[in-house]
Amino acid sequence: MRATARQEIQPDGGRTRWSRWRLAVLTIPVITTAIVTLAAATPPGGYFPLVLAAIPAWLLSGLVWLGALLFRGYRRSLWVLAPPLAALVTFALVTLDVPMKAAFLVSEPALTKYVESVPGEKRWESTSDHVGLFTVGQVFRQDGMTELVMADSGGFLEECGFAYSPRGGAGLLDFSSVDRLTGEWYAVCIDYD
Repeated sequence: MRATARQEIQPDGGRTRWSRWRLAVLTIPVITTAIVTLAAATPPGGYFPLVLAAIPAWLLSGLVWLGALLFRGYRRSLWVLAPPLAALVTFALVTLDVPMKAAFLVSEPALTKYVESVPGEKRWESTSDHVGLFTVGQVFRQDGMTELVMADSGGFLEECGFAYSPRGGAGLLDFSSVDRLTGEWYAVCIDYD
């Protein structure tokens, strides 16, 4: 019996089981947390409920990784680099706004069609429409510019969304931050603090 227990830990007989265990225990939490983080970064300003879920998920993933460092076999393998590299890649993608820009490019035709379908006389409307990969919470139209405020985006004192301005950036002076996405589309945020 004693030889069987040693066999699971030693690299020769139990290597396959040890590798599968490492892969499951260490990469699944990090991959799940990375997916939650990328989903949270999809709308402009972030999807606030998922941002709140991602923070403790990263802490838990970090604790699992630190716990795995107690095993000498893991410290000597290349798997020890996988969780930190996944975290680094995730944070780099979020910092560069890749999730938001990719989701916008996929959703741009649907967003443009939606903006063109909003009656011209409407100035402000609260809604809950799913357009492309986004959920529009409010529509605001003024001076030829249409703002689509994303539901649950931003934070406590911030509202974010997209602005469709065929005349260029002249009507976008009221926003705290403006990032041009395509010809007529901008990612916008308003800070209320």
